[in-house]
Amino acid sequence: MDLSYFLLLKKIIRDKALNKSIYYLANPGNYGDGLIREGTLDFFKEIGLEYRELYLTKYRDFPRGNQFHWRRSRHWKKACKNGGLLIFGGGGAWCHLWDHSKIVETLANAFEVIVLPSTYEKRYEIDNVTFFRRDEEESKVLMPKSIFCHDMAFYLSKRTFTGSSVSSGIGYFFRSDAESAGQVSIPDNNRDISMEGDSNTPVQGFFDAISSFHEIHTDRLHVSIAAALLNKKVHLYSGSYFKNKAVFKASLKPYFKNIQFHL
Repeated sequence: MDLSYFLLLKKIIRDKALNKSIYYLANPGNYGDGLIREGTLDFFKEIGLEYRELYLTKYRDFPRGNQFHWRRSRHWKKACKNGGLLIFGGGGAWCHLWDHSKIVETLANAFEVIVLPSTYEKRYEIDNVTFFRRDEEESKVLMPKSIFCHDMAFYLSKRTFTGSSVSSGIGYFFRSDAESAGQVSIPDNNRDISMEGDSNTPVQGFFDAISSFHEIHTDRLHVSIAAALLNKKVHLYSGSYFKNKAVFKASLKPYFKNIQFHL
């Protein structure tokens, strides 16, 4: 896979991080978001970035109005007081179903913010924020000033995931949430693995589950990415909006031969 797009991301982070404190906040989400987070951490390690990771682990930590509800979060209080550069994790949280824009709006009051590669179903304009997108389709139209880079989960391609030594049969990993398009008949042996962890769950178990099958059917973007990295035969289906197709066209179809997209 062509990882050269990450060089521009590296340069922009380095330019904006000059003489600043640097923080990373993963986009809070499901097990698939864990692949994004671990790929991001691998990227940071490779470029030698010194940062502190911050967390929004409970709903009470989310912004209310224009301020965070801190409780006893001393780390957040200190970080916001000092300011600096905050890197917000990429993902699909910029759509009608999961919109985390209020989090970034609040962060931008205290930090300069970089949003890592994401899909944008809406148009966003937030001062003090640099947006990266992970497709060259609708996200580019809606956010023309955003910068393209592959989804951060693709940085896991630098790892070696062995998984099961024997693989056979067909694995079904379809969504069971509101982002399902509802157009696929879900088999009884379906496993929505993305619901079995969150953005902080180690990803080895995710890869282990997929590796035991020869062929994968899914409408979960990060199941398809993990399966592609494992050189599986992959059938990716549409979700409730354009995300899967757009990332397929930008980052899966050009580099992985054994993946097919279904409308």
